[in-house]
Amino acid sequence: RKIPILLQILSTLPPTTVLYVKIVSKTLLNLTLDSEFLKLSRSVSPPTIFIHQFNSNRTNTLKFLKFVVDYNFDHDSNVHLALQLYFPVDPVFLVGSVHGFVCFNYFFGNVDGIYILNPTTREYIILPEPQRVRKWPNLVTYGFGFDPVRFEYKVVRIYQEEIRDNDTNGFRYYKSEAQFYTIGKGYWRSSVEHVMFCFGCRAYGVNLYGRIHWLVSDANGNELICSFNLENDLFESFPTAPGYNKENCPNLRSLGVFGRCLCVCDNNADTHFEVWVMKGYGVTDSWAKEIVINITPEYNDWLCYEMINLLKVLDDGEVLFLWRNDFLFLHHPVKKTLKSLDIREGNLLACGHVSSSLSLKNFEAEVVNVF
Repeated sequence: RKIPILLQILSTLPPTTVLYVKIVSKTLLNLTLDSEFLKLSRSVSPPTIFIHQFNSNRTNTLKFLKFVVDYNFDHDSNVHLALQLYFPVDPVFLVGSVHGFVCFNYFFGNVDGIYILNPTTREYIILPEPQRVRKWPNLVTYGFGFDPVRFEYKVVRIYQEEIRDNDTNGFRYYKSEAQFYTIGKGYWRSSVEHVMFCFGCRAYGVNLYGRIHWLVSDANGNELICSFNLENDLFESFPTAPGYNKENCPNLRSLGVFGRCLCVCDNNADTHFEVWVMKGYGVTDSWAKEIVINITPEYNDWLCYEMINLLKVLDDGEVLFLWRNDFLFLHHPVKKTLKSLDIREGNLLACGHVSSSLSLKNFEAEVVNVF
């Protein structure tokens, strides 16, 4: 279909200008929420897999990989970045990628900070340091997401304070709050509410439908999915996928996105690995077991007893997974094939990525550096 000229014009505006345009009329608001607008406002570059590799000799590199014939990887050496040349603080961890922007968290001693960078424009910003220092036994985790209503990008920091109940022989639970930073605002804010959930410290949040999601445990040890709504800055929660009990290891279950649905990867069983998909967002009865990979003797050494993350569903239905932080593998649910991908040069983290030419200089109150 033909794209309205007004939609094309709006797609070229910086986010701060779009925010003002949206309040002019309901027609303009609806245009900016149009899926075609969101496509236009980003690059037409094909989706890729973004790899953050790190190893014992303190090297951190970024690689952008795309699938070519027979789903082999094509490395684009022009956009490989040696992080340690520009970001010497070690370690640096990948939080996520949204519309071409990549978010990294670094912490060293009492320093706990965030970089946002656009590898296409080679620009980056360093967020001001948040309040409340990360210090054991208190925990911190992050998420990076996009609010399609306000057209804002937000970093969410979950600060988890350990609480000991002296009336129950020192039983431990966590009181968690969200501290969030809107790119272009220049400061951190804190949510008005707290939740009695433990988010842990390993997994970063999953961005979907204007919310960031985490697998959490409540004060009784039950697993839930907790989300932070980026429009109203409030927590919400709903039941997790079936199959979890308190004897399971929570570090063998991970949250991801299957198409446009939340999914839970569960590797607790001795005999198989499974993926549950929530077909209706927030609807408990819509959980369906989408993938089952039987752990046969040939796969026993490298498939079981570790966390597996779902990274991407490819065009033909094949699914790309990350095993721990060691290697990628492909599984075809219909053909029942399983293939390990050898790209290892140290440990790695990975997520989906779509490149964008949107400049960080469009956001007010940010000091933009170039690397």
